[in-house]
Amino acid sequence: MHALIATDGSEVSLDAARKGVELLSPGHVTLLTVADTSVAEDSGAGGFESNLMTPEESEQARTMILDEGGDELDATIAALGLDPSTVDKRLVEGASGQMIVHVAGEVGADVIVVGSHGKGWFKRVVIGSVSEYVIHNSLIPVLVIRPEPHADAPDPS
Repeated sequence: MHALIATDGSEVSLDAARKGVELLSPGHVTLLTVADTSVAEDSGAGGFESNLMTPEESEQARTMILDEGGDELDATIAALGLDPSTVDKRLVEGASGQMIVHVAGEVGADVIVVGSHGKGWFKRVVIGSVSEYVIHNSLIPVLVIRPEPHADAPDPS
């Protein structure tokens, strides 16, 4: 089984990756981080709607964002205790949900593993949810790992 595991380096994401590997025992793992480099884009148009960074600053910001994405992949490999030479790492730019679905198809994954931050219905309606996008748009099975409640956390109901 080939599992595509989406990670953003957060604790929720790392826990989801661990649980996904534990449940699925995949023979092949592709780790994916989607970097949102849109904040570093240089529109060059000027005015209020354009980026206030120079082209050089934009490129520096983009490089920093991509470096952070690479660090997220390495942290996930370490958290999983996997041999880095056995894991395919993918770092792509774009909208998270769309790129997760796209890359899963591109690499021929059998299942997608994503974490859920457990946002309430209002936040999902207002800002959306990457895991919901993937569930509704993927042609392959999606395993959504919700964070485990902590003993001191209030009851969500």
